[in-house]
Amino acid sequence: MTVSSKIIAVGGGKGGIGKSIICTNLAVGMALSGQDVVLMDTDFGASNLHALLGISNPRHGFQDFFTSPLIDPRSLLIDTGIENLKFVSGAGDNPGSANIGPEQIQTIISFIHSLKADMVLLDMGPGTNYNVIDFFNIADQSVVLTTPEMTSVMKTFSFIRASLFRKFHKKFDGHPELQRMVDHSNPGHADVETYTVDLLKDKLGKTAPDLVNAIEEEVRQYHPGLVVNRVRNRRDIQVGDNLIQLVQKYLGMEMEYLGYIIDSDRVRDSVDEMVPFLIKDPQSKPSENLQQIIGALTHSDLHLVKQDGNIFVSKQVRLGSGWNV
Repeated sequence: MTVSSKIIAVGGGKGGIGKSIICTNLAVGMALSGQDVVLMDTDFGASNLHALLGISNPRHGFQDFFTSPLIDPRSLLIDTGIENLKFVSGAGDNPGSANIGPEQIQTIISFIHSLKADMVLLDMGPGTNYNVIDFFNIADQSVVLTTPEMTSVMKTFSFIRASLFRKFHKKFDGHPELQRMVDHSNPGHADVETYTVDLLKDKLGKTAPDLVNAIEEEVRQYHPGLVVNRVRNRRDIQVGDNLIQLVQKYLGMEMEYLGYIIDSDRVRDSVDEMVPFLIKDPQSKPSENLQQIIGALTHSDLHLVKQDGNIFVSKQVRLGSGWNV
């Protein structure tokens, strides 16, 4: 029996908050722990994830799907030089590559589902348009990233809301008037009367009461994890708790606070040197933070130690509460 890959998507809505850096290092950490991992850049038209892996000019990317119809999809998997980790580049900077249509989106999603790996990590582009949200919503585990600044927190909240309401949108297939009601891909034009899940349920109760249960079920099933990046003090850490409370209040959703990454020059230096910070210095504080986040995602305890240029990995799997040991 073939076991499908677990898909983890890292998004957040706002550009420049460190999604690519965190997603890359998550992939590196999981690969170092012995899992087969594919890291994918889905920021079409402005892909730069390859640079974080020290790859200067990827030979292939998603654009090849549409310019070379006979391409072997396996050729998109690029060797990173890190054991167990393959990389798939975005479309590059080709004009129009960011404006791919629904059929092309489905072609790429089918490719993602066809991958044979333990983990597939998707790095989202900025914004809340459907191209971004539809990739984010295919994940088995959604991870949203924010920085402590209020502008980032509000963008992240809008991203979470847009992804949830996109799920509603698909539930309402065949009901265009209801789909317009839940179209939150552009928060500036969203229906203020359905801004919160409770308001939406009230409105549906009057127009389509049979769909209220479907809304409640989507909310129950959606459990994104939260990571706060560039934390400088305890107040910044508290931002994560505040955002989780905001999501609970207005969307009725439960979120897990996966952890935070402290603000550090070591992370910035690793970007300049095109070496993931988890490899450059696995015992730095940001690396320790990241290992805790990987532990939360994989239900394990991961510890990396670098000695004489080699990285030694210790991993312990956490047993569920129902197991006796």
